[in-house]
Amino acid sequence: MRKIKTICAVSLVSLLFLTSCVHHTPFVQEHYFEAMGDEGEVVMTFSVEDASRIIDMSDAETGIFSALLKRVDRVSFALYNQSKSEDSSLSDYSFYGGAEGNIPSFLTNTSLLYSKEWDKIEEEENHYYRNDYLGLDVYSPKSGLLLFASDEYMKAYNDTYKERTKKIESGLANRMADGLFGVYIRSPQTMIDIGIEIPQAVLSKTLSIMLVFEEDDEQNIVLNGEITMESDKLAKSLSILLKSSYISTKRRNREPLGDLTGLFTLDENKVSIANMLMNDQQIESITGLFSPLTTLAAGER
Repeated sequence: MRKIKTICAVSLVSLLFLTSCVHHTPFVQEHYFEAMGDEGEVVMTFSVEDASRIIDMSDAETGIFSALLKRVDRVSFALYNQSKSEDSSLSDYSFYGGAEGNIPSFLTNTSLLYSKEWDKIEEEENHYYRNDYLGLDVYSPKSGLLLFASDEYMKAYNDTYKERTKKIESGLANRMADGLFGVYIRSPQTMIDIGIEIPQAVLSKTLSIMLVFEEDDEQNIVLNGEITMESDKLAKSLSILLKSSYISTKRRNREPLGDLTGLFTLDENKVSIANMLMNDQQIESITGLFSPLTTLAAGER
């Protein structure tokens, strides 16, 4: 039940904000999501307009959030595992994050205050609004930003707004923001399914993973990324593992290998992935994090 609830809520939060784009955000000098990325967190960020090219959001255009949907430009959230168990999957994770866009703080919070679906929660000197049906806490602390969380709203408020500290370096963050959507994991405990298997023993020696999903000139979805290991030797081993896994997957699926030149490159303790073509199954695995339960975004069970 916990897994189902978390998947539903994460999918909803992603889909709540997927239509339109007038860019208004209080974060001008740096990206909002740069303050995410504690150890083990899976940080995801996407441009609403760009992500709509591969994510079906038609069911998210009606329902209780339809008015807000038209105002959001970017959604960023972090999945985190409270139990710290290595056996957990992403469906066991809680989440927090924020939506940026044309969000007037006073009007948004006033609407929540007078909505019967939302209860006002007082915590310390702060307050926010909770919807038990959706399993969601939300509040707009400043125009241009709507914070949300599945379990700990104050984590979102303190970590990404009130007492924010940059955890993702600007160069990586810029690459993530330029793609259809970007992923960052520091000291990963798990790995999202991108069609390349990375053993747990290798993940435990990984400092960070940055992945960006983009369109190439032929409008194919490709993966670019950078994986930083604890040592140069480990990076070399990972480079060999990635290439071997990629070739095995292609042969198993009876797909052409294509040009492997420059696909996986090594630079000291970093392995780069360049323009790896994603097949339909891999794309479905990624977009499945956002879109399996679009009926919830319309306010339905």
